[in-house]
Amino acid sequence: MAIVFGLLFFAAPFLLYVLWWRASGRRGAKGPPMIALAVGLVGVIAALAGALHYGLSRSFDRGEAYVPARISPDGQVIRGEGRSR
Repeated sequence: MAIVFGLLFFAAPFLLYVLWWRASGRRGAKGPPMIALAVGLVGVIAALAGALHYGLSRSFDRGEAYVPARISPDGQVIRGEGRSR
């Protein structure tokens, strides 16, 4: 069931875009307005830039190994970290 929901969440933006494209075509337009495409392109570029920045800012240095989060004997959660090998 989780796979079905995952596929639906993945496909939803594409299906909504196709519905919107078809609805705008009935009014005589040949496609979405250029401003909508430009805003969408800016959004995609911003998302990719944010993902790249986050990925580079959270990376470990060479020679470090990931130590997963754990619970200490007194019940405190110790965050995951990178430690030298």
